[in-house]
Amino acid sequence: MPLLNTRPSMAMKICVGLSLVILVGLGSWQVDRLFWKQNLIEQRETQATLPPIAVPVDVELDPAMAFRAAFAEGHFLNDQEKYLMARTLRGNVGFQLITPLEQEDGRIILVNRGWVPTDNRDPATRPESLIETPVHVTGVLRLPREKHWAQPENDALANQWFYVDVDHMAEDSGADLASPYYLELDDNPVPGGLPIGGQAKVQLPNNHLQYAITWYSLALSLIVVFVIYHRRPEDDKDTTDRKDAA
Repeated sequence: MPLLNTRPSMAMKICVGLSLVILVGLGSWQVDRLFWKQNLIEQRETQATLPPIAVPVDVELDPAMAFRAAFAEGHFLNDQEKYLMARTLRGNVGFQLITPLEQEDGRIILVNRGWVPTDNRDPATRPESLIETPVHVTGVLRLPREKHWAQPENDALANQWFYVDVDHMAEDSGADLASPYYLELDDNPVPGGLPIGGQAKVQLPNNHLQYAITWYSLALSLIVVFVIYHRRPEDDKDTTDRKDAA
């Protein structure tokens, strides 16, 4: 059976060409994202495994310090807890507990102590978390982030915070900031089991290779379909044309 080698219309060529450009472009973008994510994960893991340093005070914010292993000492101001809302852990809804840590000079370092279930928002339900004695806590340095367009505004009066604003949180606590960073604690055991530390995302999901393969596979499939369609047996082509005409 002879093969029918038809010439595709200009419109089809343009559609297929644009589709290929888009699919290949998306695949290449995912490859770029793959290497970016790998470098980001490597940087975070390296920073988090370095010997801990004291949380820097009286310094300018340095983005290169993000996720640097660090420690802090002081007294928790338990009456000034801040609730970072809409945070989940293994599918459970809750919040992350940020408590000012008072230094000897009266200034504070903000400490994200970890995740707490919604039912334990009232401090009376977790009395062991209200540590009154001096503490030495360890974790990683975090940089305050700008408000995302989709996030609600922080509501200090309701004690509902949706992003970390260290300046506003310090002002609401009635204290001066000692550091532009905040400390996110590790998963060391704590009295009573709450808050649950180790919420810093040092390990990040990296599915960009699968996404790249998907886009490139779709591009290849489009090429195969395009070629097969224009090199079908002549009888099949005639049958298809008659059906279309009917």
